[in-house]
Amino acid sequence: MNKKSIIFSTFIVISLILVGCGANGNQSEGSSGDKVTLTLWHYWSGHLEEVLQSNVNDFNETQDGIEVELTFVPYNELTQQLLIGATSQDVPDIIIGGINEVQFYAKSGILENINEQVENSGLATGIYENIAAIHKIDDEFHGLPLHTNAVGLFYNKDLVDEPPVNWDELTNLATDLTEDGKYGFSASAHNSQHGTASWIPFLWSTGSGVEDLGSPEAISSLELWKNMYDESIMPKEIVQKELEEVGVDFYNERVAMIIGGSWMIPALEEEAPDLNWSVAQIPKDQMHASVVGGESIAIGKGQSVDEAWQFIDFLMEPERQLEWLKATGNFPAISEVANDPYFQDDEVRKVFAEVISTSQGYGWGENHNEVNTAIYTAIQEALVGGSTSEEALKKASEIIQPLIEE
Repeated sequence: MNKKSIIFSTFIVISLILVGCGANGNQSEGSSGDKVTLTLWHYWSGHLEEVLQSNVNDFNETQDGIEVELTFVPYNELTQQLLIGATSQDVPDIIIGGINEVQFYAKSGILENINEQVENSGLATGIYENIAAIHKIDDEFHGLPLHTNAVGLFYNKDLVDEPPVNWDELTNLATDLTEDGKYGFSASAHNSQHGTASWIPFLWSTGSGVEDLGSPEAISSLELWKNMYDESIMPKEIVQKELEEVGVDFYNERVAMIIGGSWMIPALEEEAPDLNWSVAQIPKDQMHASVVGGESIAIGKGQSVDEAWQFIDFLMEPERQLEWLKATGNFPAISEVANDPYFQDDEVRKVFAEVISTSQGYGWGENHNEVNTAIYTAIQEALVGGSTSEEALKKASEIIQPLIEE
């Protein structure tokens, strides 16, 4: 879950420049007129774009009838561009976007129903059920997970002999480890999706959700953070820090335990090669929980479905998936790949593979921004706004309840 993948839906007014990029893949080129050119929209740059381009090159070399071409669309423009394209039925053949945006895109008329293709390929039975659900509308697939990531508890093994399993253990251990300007526990309470994604596993751990924020269980999950914050067990700056900044405090050994994302592992290994660390499930109330992110791949509505599916099927081959995940540092959503020794024989990768198999996605469709904002605002109001946890969540519930009942 790189930073882009955990920023699940951002809607801003943007220019219309990319609308004319020729998204419609039902075009042919070459003198013979028999080659189908597919346009793939994505928002990756740097290494991820290089890995994607390498796979596109491999596919293009496997046959003569299809040519996939990449079009870069900045992350914060992708959703709006797709919505604009949907109004004129001019969306790209293939789309790579946030895993938690698939349902919104499908409901907005952007994606093709690919249930038949997924079922016939055998992929439907191999994808974790919780991840498959994110890609379905009315129990039918409209996309597939290209890779996943999640958040977990990173801990300093020189300070933590055994990671805490439940909330009491977390609080007690974090208290003991807080001294001399160093803190026992930290997480992002930023006024953005970083705050929401860091706290919501604690909410889910109680068995509650955004639909019942006024419940005693939900209140207890925010009270857990508020108590540690008020007691300075968590750094005061967490209300201003995104996940990556929390990670910096961890590898600088300012904090013993943090909520961090699996995408942070490469930076941690590079920036702190001598740090003795590991990862565990997020401490639980009733059950372990985490939030899953990543990217999904889908076919644009009304585009070259058969040809686009050939490319997707190519990318989803287990051996190619494994190489993709090794190259990008992400995690599988397919049990066959997750069972590979690459994940099972490595302490950290094994934990995240397990976390992802039981994680939830979060995406609230067209109301995502409003729900997300209400949640992180409640966190901030409880920590620094003078509200009690109950007051903050009651206010959030008054905003969210009408939205999820629509």
